This record gives sequence, structure tokens and C-alpha cells, in this order.
Amino acid sequence: MRPDHPVPMCRVCLRHRFLRPLRHRWPLWLLLGAAVLLVTTRFVELKDLGTTLAEGRWQWMAAAIVLQAAYYFLYAVLYRAGYATVGVESRVLDLIPVMLASIVVGTLTPAGGLSSAAVMIDGATRRHQSAARAAEGVLLVWVAGVAMAVPLLAIGLGYLRSRGVLVLYEVLAALAFILYAAALFAMLFLAKWRDAWLRAALGWVQGLIDALLARMRRPGLPEGWAERNAGEAAGAAAAIAARPRLLGLTLALALGTHLLNLASLAAIFLAFDHALAFGALSAAYTLGFVLAVLSVIPFDLGVLAGVMALVYSSVGVPVARALVISVAFRGINAWLPVALGFLLVRRVWPGGGQGPAGPDTPPE
Repeated sequence: MRPDHPVPMCRVCLRHRFLRPLRHRWPLWLLLGAAVLLVTTRFVELKDLGTTLAEGRWQWMAAAIVLQAAYYFLYAVLYRAGYATVGVESRVLDLIPVMLASIVVGTLTPAGGLSSAAVMIDGATRRHQSAARAAEGVLLVWVAGVAMAVPLLAIGLGYLRSRGVLVLYEVLAALAFILYAAALFAMLFLAKWRDAWLRAALGWVQGLIDALLARMRRPGLPEGWAERNAGEAAGAAAAIAARPRLLGLTLALALGTHLLNLASLAAIFLAFDHALAFGALSAAYTLGFVLAVLSVIPFDLGVLAGVMALVYSSVGVPVARALVISVAFRGINAWLPVALGFLLVRRVWPGGGQGPAGPDTPPE
């Protein structure tokens, strides 16, 4: 359930300082070192994961893994639909290794979602597609995933309220997420109908961020950040208006990915001889998704699993079982794709990261 989080409000430039290393051989060794660090720091969790998975009924655990595989396949289909909406050609089988590698990079690098998005865009340029349009497609996929999480979040919060266990931090997290989603929708709306307003708003945001970074003695945002973001949003908005059916398909696929995650979660509950109502499943899943999106903690340090366990225990699941199920879901949803993605990094960057450039890739 770890979201790709591709920094939706900024255009990813392939010459950004976080992304430039991806074009040389040594980042593969850097990722290996980061992976070793991650495994070393989370060794106890990985050890507990193996023990936890062994305790569940293997038939249902196998079903959960199959559903997770279907989830990632459908996510690749979602990317294909998002790319098609903005005029980028792609194939699902080509997108799967790139997407898994992007999860690795997003997990192991400080740039997080920025690097994850960069991998997807770099994959498009290697297929001789436009980097700018690929960035618009990544933005569209992210917005679709956020949009389709909102109704599931409402169902989950409604269930918690009906049980009298809705607490303040859950409400605040949900409100912050809804405001975030509203900002994304407003950006696309303004890009289509009030372009000047969007440019002014992004210019104000850039000034605010630059002032904050200056106080922290950090470099500001790149020059022209607001203009580039406005142009990217305008391109995505124009593509949406021109291809409404593809937009509808993209939204439906985004909802499907969330439902497959919920089905996988339900299978894990059955593996440990415990059934849970859809509302409770939806509440734990979406609150974990929300806090993973909003979290700035590196390496996803247990935010998702901890929140899910708290929600389960609040609706009557024994604490020990809630922790076991949360760890099991985290394992097949987060650790497994990271392991697979790391094996595919060399395939995504053959020859140390050199490959054909798309038409909008800046020259070296």
C-alpha cells in the first residue's frame, strides 16, 4: 500500500541534483549500500516478518500474495492509462519493472517521491517519449490514486464513528488529506480555466518556500519553478479535457488498485482466522495510506503498520493479532516489491544508466 507519492506539484527535471546520479553507474552501488543499511536497521522487523508469515494459513497467505501481484499489475495498467491520457505510448509489461524499480528508489533515497517519479519519467524517455508529457502522466496517476482514496476514507471514518471509536488524530489526518486532495484538484481546475491565477498562486508559494529555506540556510527552489509547474498542470488539464473517457478509465483503475489492496488485506485476516467488516478494513487501509502520504519520515518507519494496528485494535481485534496482521500486510505490500524492484534496477538502467533520451530531455 505504500504510495508512490511522485511530488505532484513540481515538474521533475532530469537534471535535478537528486536525479543526475541516476544517469551513471555508481548509483547502483549506492542503492545497494542503502539496501544493506535498510535491512540492517530493520533486521528485527524482517525476522519477525518471516515468523509472522509462517504462522498464517498458507492457502490464504498465498491468496494475499496473488492479490498483491494483481495489484501491482493493475497499477502498471493504471500508469498506461495515465500515460495514454496525456499522449505517451507505453506497454504494461515494460512498465512493471520500471514501476518496481521506482518503489526501490523512492524508498531508499532522501528525495523519496521525487526520485520515484524520476524513474518513471526516465523510463518513458528511454522509449523515446516526451519527458514533459510523462511528468504530466505521473501527476495524473497520483491525482487519480488520491481522488479514489477519498470515498474509501469516508466509508472507513463513517464506520469508526458508528462504532464510537473515531479519535481526534484520525479526523485531523483525514482533513489534512482532503485539503491536500482539494489543492491538487484546484491546481488542475485553475490550470484549465484560470491559468494566470495558478501562476500567481504558485509564485506566491515559491516565494514562501524560498524564504523558509533561506532561514534554514538552504538553497531555494529552482528558478522558474512556478512557471514549470503551471505549464505541467496546464498540459495535464488539457489532456483530461480532450480525453474524458481515458480519464474515467484512469479513475476506475485507481479505485481498482485500492480494492485489490483491501482484498489482499481481507485474505490476510482470514489467514489468521479473523474476519473483519469492510468498513473496518477500509478505515485502517485508508488511514495508513493517508499518513504514509503525509509522513516525512524516511524509509517508511512503521507508520503504516502502526496506524493500521491501532485502528484494528479500536474495533475489537486483539492487539497481538492486530500487530501480526499489520506486519504481514506490510511485508507483502512493502518489503516484497522492494526486493523484486531491487533485482530489476539493472534492467531499468542497463549499462549504468545510459540510454536514449526522449524529445524533452535536456542535453548533457
